[in-house]
Amino acid sequence: MSISHSVPIRRSRDLDRSVVAPTVLIDPGPDARTKRQPIRLGPRRSSRQSLQSRSAYAIDEFRFFIDRQGRQHFNFRQRVWLDASVQMAYTRVDTVALNTLAVNLLTLVTRKRDYRAAVGSTSRRVVLLAPSFSRECLLGAPDDAWALPKTAIKAWLGSRLRARMSQRQR
Repeated sequence: MSISHSVPIRRSRDLDRSVVAPTVLIDPGPDARTKRQPIRLGPRRSSRQSLQSRSAYAIDEFRFFIDRQGRQHFNFRQRVWLDASVQMAYTRVDTVALNTLAVNLLTLVTRKRDYRAAVGSTSRRVVLLAPSFSRECLLGAPDDAWALPKTAIKAWLGSRLRARMSQRQR
């Protein structure tokens, strides 16, 4: 008995439509350093002191770069997946990976969680605004590295929400 194994071959015209997302690594941020600290046997810190120490490690700038092996690095973790099989990535064209990156960046500056994604939860407004954020802020960024201040993301989001409110009032 002979068994034949066939492998589908992609045609060249199909290759033009595909976008390959690079390998993405998340760099451990300051939070990873705090988890490695030894357990202290002594007086407990007040909740105010704990809050102050945590806020000292807050991320003020979201960073991205590509290393020599072509892997993408971010200084924040992905918490929301629009598609369970697609992780966030910076791409040169509008893709699910890029929109997922936009959703994760916008989610980091918002508190409301009223939308259940494929994995994780975020705000419904964030999901609606993510394609615009991708086009206006991410697609124009440099290909090999960028840094995006948290205040810039908040300002962009605030301007979009104010624009929507003014349109509703008309």
